[in-house]
Amino acid sequence: MKLRDNEQLSLQSCNHYIRSIKSFIRWMYLNDRLNRNTLNNVSLFNVSTDRRHDRRPLSMDEFLRMYNAAKTGPPVVGLKGPDRAMLYLLAAWTGFRRGELGSLTLRSFNLKMNNPTVTIQAGYSKHRREDVQILHPDIVERFLEWLEVRLPASEDEILFPVAQASCGVDRRTSEMIEFDLTFARRFWIAETENEDEKKEREASDFLKYRNSQGKFADFHALRHTFITNLGLANVSPKTAQTLARHSDISLTMNIYSHINPEEQAKAINALPGLPSKKGDAVWLIFWQNTEFCIAISKRF
Repeated sequence: MKLRDNEQLSLQSCNHYIRSIKSFIRWMYLNDRLNRNTLNNVSLFNVSTDRRHDRRPLSMDEFLRMYNAAKTGPPVVGLKGPDRAMLYLLAAWTGFRRGELGSLTLRSFNLKMNNPTVTIQAGYSKHRREDVQILHPDIVERFLEWLEVRLPASEDEILFPVAQASCGVDRRTSEMIEFDLTFARRFWIAETENEDEKKEREASDFLKYRNSQGKFADFHALRHTFITNLGLANVSPKTAQTLARHSDISLTMNIYSHINPEEQAKAINALPGLPSKKGDAVWLIFWQNTEFCIAISKRF
């Protein structure tokens, strides 16, 4: 509670600390270093009561506009436009985090297999284990095209120097993606010459870094985009959990999977409809032309 009161940590951050200490105490108990697990019954905080930096996924249209803005844009926080664009593609199609992507070299990729893969070494993975992700064919094609221009000096060169742990430089990817979203949004608004439509676009949340609900489309939101798109592709929850590399499926389903109003409407409209109204007319005629109706009404 001192961390929460003195350092104003969010409940989600507090939960990270609780999980870590509970894991350590459990390890001590299992290895006979404690007589009992004293934290076994300690519960986590309800993070839904203290949301401070909720993310939102990007729609495909938003992502492609941001991607193209980055690809043709100037350097931002030390990273060239085409490099940012490739970084966004890998983030949105693998679900890898900033630090994990920041560790990638040419040795991380195995593109000669039937199912090409990219691997995060255990030292850079959040879970301290080697993580292998299969790459989409379109991403492989874009990656190879990008390499022809990028031309790394060696197989061990860091391809995306954004993380302190791998290259000694900690670049603010949130500023990077905010710049590209803002640029893409301005271009999108300027596309129309109709003043009424322009006002509608200016009032919308499309391509906003922070929308009207206070949700952010920062770099980690690309991980939300990846997991949300798995759901839209009708991937099973268990497969989505595995691809997201989550130990708890509730994290995959409740935090990282987002359903927008259009998808909700699509689901409702997929429900079976009522029978034809012709049947209603037949029953109406029956009730109006039979003495049975009179008998029933007298009984009740």
